[in-house]
This record gives sequence, C-alpha cells and structure tokens, in this order.
Amino acid sequence: MEYLLKFIGTLSILLVFFGSVYNLYAAEKYAKKHLSFIPKILRYIAYGIGIFCSGYVISLISNNF
Repeated sequence: MEYLLKFIGTLSILLVFFGSVYNLYAAEKYAKKHLSFIPKILRYIAYGIGIFCSGYVISLISNNF
C-alpha cells in the first residue's frame, strides 16, 4: 500500500509540473497573438507567479507523501 501511495504522489507531482509547463506555453502563444498590447514584463511577472504557485502545490503534495 505504501508503494501505491508513493506512486500516486509521484504521478500527481508530474501532472502538476507538466500541466504548469504546458499552461505557460499555451499562455505565451495566446498572448503573442491576441494580447500584444500587454507589455512583456507584465506577462513574465504573471508567468513567474504561476511558476511559484505550481512549486507551492508540488511542495504540498511532496510533504503529504
């Protein structure tokens, strides 16, 4: 049972990580086409906040497993 929980925890961490990376990719692609009026620095600050939040979620998952 312990191995199953570690496996589920590892899959959860990978899902959060790769979901976050894909979300950043999709957001940048959309922003280049439709949100060109927003300065790059503001977009990168928003991306940084997203990365920080994803890291926080990963730390919460890893602390529970």
